Amino acid sequence: MEPDAATRKESDSLALVAQYSGALAVVFSVATACRAILPQTGYLFSALMFLMAIVLAGTRWHRGPVILMAILSALTWNFVFLQPQFTFLIHNPGDLAVFALFFIVALSMGHLTSNLRQREDALERHHRERESLLAERHRANLLAESERLHRTLLDSVSHELKTPITIIRTALDGLASPNPYTAEITTATRRLQHIVDNFLGMTRVEADALRPNLNWEELHDVIRAATSPLEEEFRSRPLLISGLDSLPLLKLDSRLLAQALSNILHNAASYSPQGSSVEISASFLANSLEISVRDHGKGIPDGAENAVFDKFYRGPDVHAGGTGLGLAIARGLVRSMRGDISARNHPDGGACFTIRLPAQAAPLSP
Repeated sequence: MEPDAATRKESDSLALVAQYSGALAVVFSVATACRAILPQTGYLFSALMFLMAIVLAGTRWHRGPVILMAILSALTWNFVFLQPQFTFLIHNPGDLAVFALFFIVALSMGHLTSNLRQREDALERHHRERESLLAERHRANLLAESERLHRTLLDSVSHELKTPITIIRTALDGLASPNPYTAEITTATRRLQHIVDNFLGMTRVEADALRPNLNWEELHDVIRAATSPLEEEFRSRPLLISGLDSLPLLKLDSRLLAQALSNILHNAASYSPQGSSVEISASFLANSLEISVRDHGKGIPDGAENAVFDKFYRGPDVHAGGTGLGLAIARGLVRSMRGDISARNHPDGGACFTIRLPAQAAPLSP
C-alpha cells in the first residue's frame, strides 16, 4: 500500500472512532441536560432534543455513528424519561406508541440526514476530481503546445543554420592552398553541422515523421555511409569491422540505419581515448540483423544503461562535446524500423551498443 493511501486510511479510521465516541458523549449530554429540566419541560421535550441532536449529527458524521446515536437515544429516552423510570418496561400503551414512533423517526432521520451528507460529499468529491482533471488537461495542453512550439522553433532555426553552413563548407572545399586556419574553420563547421543535424533529427523523431523506405542493401555500403562523415573523429582511432563478408543482401532502410550507426560511432569516438580502436561486428540469423559497436573508453556508469538514450544525457567525461541527442536520435531511428537498441559494458572494458533489426535476406540465386 502506498504511504499516502495508508495515511489516509489511518486518518479515516481515527475519525470514525472519534464519531462513535462523540455519539456516546452527545447522548449522555442530552440526557443529563434534559433530566435536569424534566420537571419544567416534560418528557416530550427531551424527545425533541434527542431528535435535533440526531439531525445535527447526521449532517456531519458517517451513517454508522448516526444510527448508533439514534438507537441509544431511543433506549435512553425510554430508560430515563418514560414511566416507570430506570427500566425498559413501558406500561402505558400511549407511551409505548410514542416510543415506537420516536424509535422509527430517530432511525429514519438519522438514515436520511446521513444519506444527504454522503451525497453532498460525493458531489463535492466529484467536483474536486473534475476540477483536478480539467487542471491536468490544461497543464497537459500547455505542455504539448510548449513542446510543439519548441520543436517548431528548433526546426526553423536548424533549417536557417543549415544553409549558411553548407555554403561555408563549399567555400572551404574550394580553397586551393592548404591553410591551418582553414583546417580549423573546417573542423568547427563540421561540428556545427553535426549539432544542427542532431537538432533536425530530434524534431523528426519526436514528430513521428520517420517512415522506413526498404530496399535491398549491402551492409558494407551502409557502414561506409555511416563512417564517411566521421573521418576526422576516426583519424586517430582504428575502426575494426568484422562479420560483414558472410552477410547476404538485406532489405532495410540504409539511410535511417546509417544515421543511427553514425550517431553511435560518433558517441564511441567522443568517449574513447585517441589511439584506441572502435569495433563494429554484424551477424544475421532468423530474419534478424544484429550490429554491435564497441569502444575502449571508460564504459557506461552503473545503472545508466537505459538513461544514455534519454535526451540531453551527458556522460561524466566533461571533455566530450556534443548535444546529448545522438543516442536518443539513434534509438528513435531504430524504433522507427521496428528494431531495438541496447547498451551495456563489455566484460573486457568499454561500452557496447547493439542494434537489432528485423530484416529480410535476399533469396540465393539457383
